[in-house]
Parts: sequence; C-alpha cells; structure tokens
Amino acid sequence: MKTSIIFIFSLLLCGVVFGQLDSSKVISGRLQCLNGWPLAGQIVVLTDTLSGQKIEQNLDSSGVFLFQNVPIGRTYQLSLKNEFPEIDTLRAISVLDLVKISHHILGIRSLDIAAQIAADLNESFGVTTFDLVVLTQFLQGKRSAIGIKKSLILLNGTTAYSHNIIPNFSSSLWGLHFVYVIKGDVDGSGCP
Repeated sequence: MKTSIIFIFSLLLCGVVFGQLDSSKVISGRLQCLNGWPLAGQIVVLTDTLSGQKIEQNLDSSGVFLFQNVPIGRTYQLSLKNEFPEIDTLRAISVLDLVKISHHILGIRSLDIAAQIAADLNESFGVTTFDLVVLTQFLQGKRSAIGIKKSLILLNGTTAYSHNIIPNFSSSLWGLHFVYVIKGDVDGSGCP
C-alpha cells in the first residue's frame, strides 16, 4: 500500500514537473485589409508588456505570421514595426461605405466587427446615425475632414482584443485576424 501511494505521488510530481517543460505555445494569424486582401512585406512585433522583450516576424506573401515558443502566463501586445503609407481619402471613402453603414443601421445587412469599428467615426463604441451624418457631410464636401484614423484590430473570431493586447496568454492561438482598418472605409477600398 505504501509503495503504491509513493508511486502515485511520484507520477503526480512528474506530471507537474514535465508539464512545466511545455510552458510555451504558438500565436498565429494573418494580417489583412478589411476587404480580406493580405498585407505582405510587413513585420509583426509581439511585445511582452511586462519585460518589454520583443519578437519580430516577417509576413509571408499571404500575410501569415507565426510566433513559436511563446512563453505562457504573460500579457502580449501585437503591433507592426513599420507605419502604413498615407491614406488617399478620396479613394478610401465612397458612397458604397455610406450604403453599407445605412444597411447596418436599418438592420438590412449587419457589418462584421472590423467593419463596425471602421464605421464608428465618432468612436462611441457603436454605429449610429451620427456616424452616417458625418460621412454624408464629408462626401458632400460640407466637411473637409472626418479625422480619418488608421488602426489595427486584433480579432479572434468575434472577439476584439482591446489595444491588440492578449492578456494572460495560456494556450496557443491559431487563426487570429490582424485587420488593418481605416475609419470610414467600411468596404476596405483604401487598403494600401
């Protein structure tokens, strides 16, 4: 009896020790425009928010990134090393964006989460008629600028990570979508 208890205890202890050896996982995904086009030629940076340690990964031609051996139990932020070029607002924002926002507000066709972030011009955490009015005024020339901002949004299914931060990383993340969004450009036509 004593031998079997010692054997079981040693198995449990080995499980804990060897379980700690596998303390790293994978973060993988794709950098793309709102319209789904891949953004190649960029460098994605994974930063440990506590230590400041950075890991860089070049994107392949389809915009895919893969960070291997990422230690668990830490908080990471995903970002780009280089800035995107200036936005051509006349190419980026069109009547089609206005129509898509209208359809979303009227409940005809919902926008996905990244498009909703692009449509939320006043950053009220929702798409409202005010966003529609601002965009209409811009397209009519009554407003010279709408404060166009470029941003990157990290999505995991329908979950958006605040400030592209992955809190308390504990298991591998596959298939993340790192989406390049231009405020007002709901159809993604302004993608570089």
